Amino acid sequence: MTAKDVLERLAEIANRRTAFIGLGNRDRGDDAVGLRFIDDLRHLNPNYFFSEEQGLESVILGIINDQEVDDVIFVDSCDLYREPGEYDLFSLESVDESISTHKVPVSMLMALIQNKGKNAYLLGIQPRSLDLNQEISEEIIDVLHGIEKIFLKNLKKKSK
Repeated sequence: MTAKDVLERLAEIANRRTAFIGLGNRDRGDDAVGLRFIDDLRHLNPNYFFSEEQGLESVILGIINDQEVDDVIFVDSCDLYREPGEYDLFSLESVDESISTHKVPVSMLMALIQNKGKNAYLLGIQPRSLDLNQEISEEIIDVLHGIEKIFLKNLKKKSK
């Protein structure tokens, strides 16, 4: 998918009842991108923006049982074997576990969600650096802000 295709698909998904789960590690540079996404947008509706720091198991169970949620988007840094800041959207069928570094495979979490009749996606963003004790790189922040604008625009439309 091209970046434009990904943004169009994200805009489409964001027009429905979508929960977001940010994954990552704040101590490893660009790996914090999913957590930063949640930090930046949680104010829109705390009932739909979650961080793995809240306890991933309880977050997943809450979403599975929430009748108001139709779609779930995980946001995470992923090794896409592309240039830093490039991103893609994956469904369960297209996610490759080698791109993620999590103990619990993201595909397993996506399958749990889909088994409850909800759609699950992974928005993967190629990091520049996962070095310890580093901040998120400026180019990743710029990409993140561009993606966030799509959600802000569409979520505001949805609430009108």
